[in-house]
Amino acid sequence: MNASIHAGMRRLARTVIRHSLRLEKGQRVLIDVTGQADAMVEALLEAARDAGAEAYLQQVPIRYLKQLILGSSTEQLKRLTALSLEQMSGMDAYIGIRSDDNVYELQDLPDARYEQYVKTYAQPKQAAMAGLPKWVLLRNPTSALAQLARMSDAAFFDIYERACTLNYLKWANRVRPLAALLEKAKHVRIVGPGPTDLQFSIQGMPAFVCDGRYNLPDGEIFTAPVPESVEGQIQFNVTTDYLGHLYDEVYMEFERGRVTKARCPQQEQLEQLEQLLQQDDGASRVGEFGIGLNPYVIRPMNNLLFDEKMQGSVHLALGQAYPMADNGNRSSLHLDFVLCQTEAFGGGELYLDGVLVRSNGRFTLPELSGMDNLPD
Repeated sequence: MNASIHAGMRRLARTVIRHSLRLEKGQRVLIDVTGQADAMVEALLEAARDAGAEAYLQQVPIRYLKQLILGSSTEQLKRLTALSLEQMSGMDAYIGIRSDDNVYELQDLPDARYEQYVKTYAQPKQAAMAGLPKWVLLRNPTSALAQLARMSDAAFFDIYERACTLNYLKWANRVRPLAALLEKAKHVRIVGPGPTDLQFSIQGMPAFVCDGRYNLPDGEIFTAPVPESVEGQIQFNVTTDYLGHLYDEVYMEFERGRVTKARCPQQEQLEQLEQLLQQDDGASRVGEFGIGLNPYVIRPMNNLLFDEKMQGSVHLALGQAYPMADNGNRSSLHLDFVLCQTEAFGGGELYLDGVLVRSNGRFTLPELSGMDNLPD
């Protein structure tokens, strides 16, 4: 790894330890790695030590995880879950890192096996993580992610570092006016080329500013619709990847808050999506509405962790609502779909209470115009 990338990892580690987790002397942090992330782990261990924290490390290579999923019974997964939860219970903070050399490595697992792993192990572990006072999730920048983004390794790492180490305190102050507008607003309308015209109420719902405490990169504001208020249709234009399956150009129609019709270009995609929407009562309802605001993510990277933060975008998540903006929807699913509204991707408008607040990905109100600019 060259010197500039190594220095970038140190800056990222300082952001994680000092800003995201605010680790203090004597606190315990678990660094939980799926895959291989040597430079990132080394930098995090160093930053945790400098903060006086106790760092603990757990690492499972992807190829080992694959064999565990293939060979584990439900009872074995339950025991593995119990061991993980016991380990996590003694921690003050958690860092979850995913590192992929091949983002499709788990795609050939039998669906039943993978679903068993997700329900028996991954979801209980995620719930335990969310119960900790401090946690953050991030991806290790690999060639596989650069290829997904159709970029060179160097160009991808440059955007990755800038997006992750954004001065989130300054950024959060800059976007407070939008959060205030959302909290006062009663009605949202999203308009785009062709069929997109979606409306819903957010009356009484809080707006949460995502300022790098739980995800890196970060940089969005989200709230949630009143569950039965979502009406209309929307054509998403950014690829969603969920459990190794890709969903492109997804179109949805909503009535009384529920998806009543969905379309995908490929029949196999549609069948998989319909299975997800039918897995429980809340899966076909919207649990989150978000607005992407990270000034360094300006086009789709084909990775939801980046794309939902993309400047000029909006996203809806079907399924489980987050506690920071809880509309009461409950589901084992939380699946984001992104619509980029910049001019290069067809444009579109965002209205709050009938007032145009963003057009073609740029804010139109004077008090919001600074959010389109790079930070000072």
